[in-house]
Formats: sequence, C-alpha cells, structure tokens
Amino acid sequence: MLLSFTVGNFRSFKENKTFSLKAASIQEHKEFVREDNNFKLLPSVAIYGANSSGKSNLISAIGMMKKVLLSSVKTNPTEELKTDPFKLDELYLQKPTFFEVVFTSDNNTYKYGFEYSPKKINGEWLYIIKNDHEKILFIRNNEGIGVTKDFPEGIGKEESTADNRLFLSLVTQLNGKTSLSIMKWFEDLRVTSGVNDSSFKIFSCNYLFADDKTSNQAKAFVTNMDLGFSNIQKSEIGLKEYLLTEAHAESELRNILPEDLNEAKTPTIKTGHMVHKLDGSIKEMFFYNDEMESEGTKKIINMSGPIIDTLERGGLIVVDEFDAKLHPLLTKKIIEIFNSPESNPNNAQLIFATHDTNLLSNKIFRRDQIWFAEKDRNDESTDIYPLSDIREQNGDKIRNDRVYEKDYINGKYGAIPFLRS
Repeated sequence: MLLSFTVGNFRSFKENKTFSLKAASIQEHKEFVREDNNFKLLPSVAIYGANSSGKSNLISAIGMMKKVLLSSVKTNPTEELKTDPFKLDELYLQKPTFFEVVFTSDNNTYKYGFEYSPKKINGEWLYIIKNDHEKILFIRNNEGIGVTKDFPEGIGKEESTADNRLFLSLVTQLNGKTSLSIMKWFEDLRVTSGVNDSSFKIFSCNYLFADDKTSNQAKAFVTNMDLGFSNIQKSEIGLKEYLLTEAHAESELRNILPEDLNEAKTPTIKTGHMVHKLDGSIKEMFFYNDEMESEGTKKIINMSGPIIDTLERGGLIVVDEFDAKLHPLLTKKIIEIFNSPESNPNNAQLIFATHDTNLLSNKIFRRDQIWFAEKDRNDESTDIYPLSDIREQNGDKIRNDRVYEKDYINGKYGAIPFLRS
C-alpha cells in the first residue's frame, strides 16, 4: 500500500510537497481504515482543485517517477533523462527534480527516492522502515554510492552504475530480492487518464472473458452498474476498423490505411439488447459497443479490467479526470467498492482527481480522504493539503458534520477558480 508520495521541482510543483494516504486521528468511518505493517492507511483519496491548480501534475509526477525507474534499465550512458522542472523561476531550471515514495511490499515498508537532472542521477536512497525506525539500505550522492550490510544484493555493484542510471534498476537486473520486490510494486502501479480510457480496451476485453474467478468478478462489476444492456460477449474486429474507430477517423485516414490490416483481428466487445421483431417477438441481439453505447458505458467497460485487477492484487490505481463521462452515482459506486472491506479485502487503493462536488460528502469520505490542490498567486506553484488539516478562523479543525460541498463552493477550503467580474 502507498503511505506517501513527495514531489519537488516538477511542472507546477516548486518546493517539495507530500501527498499522504496515512489515516489521520479522526473518528468518522473507522471501517474504511486499513492496517498494513502497523500503519493505518486509506483505501481511496480524491483530489480537488481549480483547472491548472496542479491536480493532473501530481498524478503525472507519480507516473513520471515510475517511468524514469522502469526505463532506467535501458538508458544508454550518454542518453539524457527526460525532465520537466518548474519553469517560472530560472533558479529551478538548474535544480534537480525530486521524487520519493513510501510504501509497503511483501510485508516490508520501504522509502525509496531519487533526485535527477538531464545528465545525471543527483541522489538516490533506499530505507527499510520497522517500528517507526528507518534503516539505510543504500544512499547515493555526489561522492558515490554507499551500500550497507542490510542490502547485500547491492554490494560490489556500486562502480557499475552509470551517472544517468538508477542504482536500484541495476541491482534489479541482477535479480536482487529486495530490489525485485520494489520494482514489482512500481510495475503493478497503474497511472491512467479517465478521458483516454480506451487504452485499456483490449486489456479489459481479454480480462472480462478469461473464464476464471477474476473475469467473473469483472463481468459482475460491469453488469451491476445497470448500464442498459442485457449481456456482453467477446467478438473480433479488423485492425483497420479498430484504428479508425479509436481515431474517430475521417475518410482521409481511411484511404491511407491498407486494406490488409483487416486480416489482423483485435478483440472487442458486443453488448446485448432486446430487439422487437416485425413478427411481434422479442430477441436478444448483440451490437459492437463502440457503435451502440454511450461514452460513459464504454468507459466503465474499458476500466473494468484495471479496476478489478487492482482490487484482486491489492494494488494501486491512480486516475486523472476520474469522473469524466460518468454519472455521479457510478463514480460513487466505484469509490464505495474501494472503501468497503467486504468488496476490497486485499487493501487496494484508488487515487483520483475530480471536479465532481457531489462526492464531497461525509457519507462518502473521511476528511483525510479529501485533498485539495491550489496554486500560489504570486509564483504559480502548487500546494496540496487534506481537508483534515484545514482550520477554522478560531483554530478549530473542520467538523465532520459540515456540508463539505457547500463549504468548498463558497471558497471555505480554497482550491477553487478565482473568477474576475
């Protein structure tokens, strides 16, 4: 499970800011809180904020950390690393980007992070945390890499690491047990967009019809949403038609793509509907869901595989624009699935950015599950904070019987657009 993520000097994040899934010492919805390695953690967190406040940048930062780590194994010694620093202060163009994550994996808790610039890894560190005590496994700085006896898989490999390559990725390539566990956590982490959900279409199609326990759970997830069709079935479509559908292509692209692409098939889904025949009978008939269903229905189907797979593995899924194209009741239902110990017994986690204020309710979330992203009006840098940390003018914390949606719209919590008259 994820305990916290810290980012600095990335896009709108100037100074280091920490996003936490540790449960606060508050009383509401205690049944939502999960315990992992003696930490009390949250199964879901929503991030609110105005457009351009930094919500998407926080999610992108999580994805960028994963990308830099997983691609490091293929990095050539002369290759420049992709960076995206805070651009509104020239001093920060010279500073490294900072990423750090604290998480549990295989009954251990790790703190792993690195700082990097285009030409080099400026710093890298790995700690194991036991009983609130941090023990160094390795640390890297301008003087080199220091490995402790508690990380034997890294000993002797310090000099083999190129300046622009992460030490953890090198040790993983050599089958280090601890490093493999950490790398697998990152590999299983899903970061996606609620707008571009079609990237999961083929994955979900194969997942739904794998004919096993998890595929049945995925089918139940889709059908329980009451999306207006009677059934689903797997089908195939020519690759050319699939590409044209995905691109919403006009005739120009249709003429460019070769016809023999249709000889290659790709899986797709058909949905069943009851058709009234001319003879008065009613028959169930199936149609390609891309042609028949709404964008919201297609999104639920496309996201069903990643969501159920995350729930089954006890993983983490991070979604930008989670509520896009979805009815608020469907979004609420998915959140309830993650929050409930019965439907989420493996402690999976959901992090998402949203504008849907219908979800700002003490019936749906604890105060520590609601986060806000707000830009400083002076330097346009992003700050993030949970509702549980906000104080009234008299110094008291926000009560859990407040109407969160009304308070937020009225500007009580910040993180809303500043509209000029």
